[in-house]
Amino acid sequence: MGDGLARNQFTLLDVLRILSGLILFNALLSYTFTSSTMWGYEGRYVNTNYIRHVLKGSPQTKFTPKTLLETTQQTGQLLLSIDRKVFDVSSNPEMYDPQSVSARYSTFVGQDCTRMFVNGCFNETSQCTWDLRNMGFEEDWVTQRVESWLKFYTENPHYWQVGYLDVGEMETHDIPEQCLTGVSFPF
Repeated sequence: MGDGLARNQFTLLDVLRILSGLILFNALLSYTFTSSTMWGYEGRYVNTNYIRHVLKGSPQTKFTPKTLLETTQQTGQLLLSIDRKVFDVSSNPEMYDPQSVSARYSTFVGQDCTRMFVNGCFNETSQCTWDLRNMGFEEDWVTQRVESWLKFYTENPHYWQVGYLDVGEMETHDIPEQCLTGVSFPF
């Protein structure tokens, strides 16, 4: 009597087979309509580097200005820092890769150029620093600009924070010169 009975329960293997079939069907259907297996989505949730970062527990690495540059050069990972928060922007090499002739923002890779983000003085290498002293602008406006850029990198589906920049004591650094001739960005 036991051999002839039909099975009434799903096993874990059955559930995995059904899920795999549904995922494959979804990918084929998506590819048919959008030429993409993810319905055109290309954000961080399908980026293998981001998935690895999350599976490791989303560790926040402590960088110094020197180690940030070295890490970028040694690994090829495109990292930039704004307001001493380090973001991985590797998913957009067209904009950031220093090896690319057409990358408009390659200056920012491996560095914290928060001052440049605020004042727009992209041609002045001395302005590529995290130090916002002596900006020559109203402090509230500077804060608003920094927060706006942080929001851009934090909320961008292609970028994610991987660490923070430890620059040491502020008093040990020279105060940067003002640059008031930068490009103005509308908000």
